[in-house]
Amino acid sequence: MDPVNAVHVDIIGDSLSTGFQTPGDTWPGQAQGMMAGLGLNAQISSAAENGAGYVTPGEDGDVFLDLVNRVVNSQSQVVVLFGSDNDTGQAGIPQAVQETLARVKALAPDATVIVVGPTSESGDPNGALTLIRQTLALSADSFGARYVDPVTLKWFQGADAKYLSDDLEHPNASGETYLADHMDKVMAPAIKAAMRQDHFADFMPVREGSGHAATS
Repeated sequence: MDPVNAVHVDIIGDSLSTGFQTPGDTWPGQAQGMMAGLGLNAQISSAAENGAGYVTPGEDGDVFLDLVNRVVNSQSQVVVLFGSDNDTGQAGIPQAVQETLARVKALAPDATVIVVGPTSESGDPNGALTLIRQTLALSADSFGARYVDPVTLKWFQGADAKYLSDDLEHPNASGETYLADHMDKVMAPAIKAAMRQDHFADFMPVREGSGHAATS
């Protein structure tokens, strides 16, 4: 396949995506290099804020909807929303999630949207994250987005808890690489599809006297 423009990927998240315990070293930053190693051309932009969720404002007063408004636009091809356990016990989660996903669709109607739930090293045995996880799954389905549940997939659980810092919530230095690897696997199919679409679009014939590609 011939080279194509980099696929625009936007990450919306909380302190798991900011390098909270690893300043200057984040999984989104590592993910872009890993993608290149797989032959995938992606430009990853991250709008993550410590403490933020769909309902809960982060340290700068932003919720996920605000972060979406900051980075998502008509050029966005893949949008990933990751988290958040910061919304545990909060009211209004379903409405906030719906409003956030609706805004993503309005700003980037052609983008592939991936909703990734919160992580839990314990596997969430008390069900504190159940409402959030169920809401994200239902909302993702209603908007045609893909839902990924790290709790079910056992991210950071069991022996993999070694990738967490002492707070047992945020990734340590090795955990940033671990998380980048997992998220690359989540994002890769959408990035491949966007690269393929860009490749074909570059070679679609243009009708004489028109600036638009011909369609069949």
